[in-house]
Amino acid sequence: MRSRTLALALSSAGILGAALLDAPASFAADPSPDQLIKDMKEAIEPSKPSTRVMELTAVQGGESQTLKLIQARKAFSDGPRALTFLIEPEAARGMAYLVEEHTGKPNPVEYVYVPMVRRVRKLVPAENYRTFMDTDFTYGDLGFLPLDATNTLVGSDTVNGKKAYKVQSVPNGTAKQWYYSKYVTWIDADSSLPVKREFYSPAGQVFKTETFDAVTVFDGVPTPTKITMQDRDSNTTSELKVLSVSYNNEIPDSFFTPAELPKLSKAGNEAEKAAMTKASR
Repeated sequence: MRSRTLALALSSAGILGAALLDAPASFAADPSPDQLIKDMKEAIEPSKPSTRVMELTAVQGGESQTLKLIQARKAFSDGPRALTFLIEPEAARGMAYLVEEHTGKPNPVEYVYVPMVRRVRKLVPAENYRTFMDTDFTYGDLGFLPLDATNTLVGSDTVNGKKAYKVQSVPNGTAKQWYYSKYVTWIDADSSLPVKREFYSPAGQVFKTETFDAVTVFDGVPTPTKITMQDRDSNTTSELKVLSVSYNNEIPDSFFTPAELPKLSKAGNEAEKAAMTKASR
């Protein structure tokens, strides 16, 4: 009797094992939340050096203002750099923001140059959350995606007809939680690009929503060309449009140094012309 029971058990185990081996891929384990965030960062911030021309429009109280910017990005041995500077309106031309992300460090190093003041200033970490030029984007939103957070996979949704993983991120450190208690990101399961992000206040309420749309391929790199930030508390919206992008540019390392920031207003026209010319090919 025991032999027969053992035989049946072994047979059942064999059938179950075969069924698991033949199971469709949909039953495979989901990727870890940390890996999802890492893959998203690599997708939205490719290591290739790049130059892009952008328009940032803010709508407040029925009125709008539009800024024209150029952004250059480049990877260095100790981490990437991103440089953003204004070319329009003329009154703000030359204002520049440089952010350095250093490997293994939780906070980026940031510098701002304001032409009227004629001085390069190093920002303190809290200024990362200040609004950029009275828009709904912060300085940090124009920099790099932070990884210093505790991530949790909370599920998946269908967004715009495509599967998206939903990851909750709680910033590490009490000081950062004074600004965002957490943020939730929907990540495209195929491209790893972000689809939507919700930012939560210290009171646990959603107060800002960011969406990523109009993905276009430039030099083989899928790139969102329309990023919208909505502030629910102030009922205002800002839209960042990417007019052109060119990857694998030859960008001098010296551009990404604080000492060079005052000189960028003179370089703006040539940088814009080069980016637009290459993107139109």
